[in-house]
Amino acid sequence: MRNLKIILMTIGLAFILSIFDIRFCPFFNIFKVPCPACGLTRAFTLIIQFKFIESLKYNVLALPLVFFSFIYIILLITKRIDLLYSFLNKYKKILIIITIIIMLIVWIININNPKLY
Repeated sequence: MRNLKIILMTIGLAFILSIFDIRFCPFFNIFKVPCPACGLTRAFTLIIQFKFIESLKYNVLALPLVFFSFIYIILLITKRIDLLYSFLNKYKKILIIITIIIMLIVWIININNPKLY
């Protein structure tokens, strides 16, 4: 349940920052280049408003992250989180490689995304 509280607090904080249009990205503030996560808060805000296609214009990772977050929360509530941990342990190496590839692709997309500047 501690993880669920942290997730909900993070979502709430991101939503508040989005309302006041506060950009809290140390990477962007230092290097002036969007990171792979840039635009996620705005994309999540659009998802909450059921504007799924528009959310993809800010960050393509938003929809998959919402989907996997729901799965994680359901597993936490049903006390079946051990299923997720066994899956992650079984496929750890391939998941790390896939994650790195996805993050690089999203970073390239974000660098060329005019909505993030």
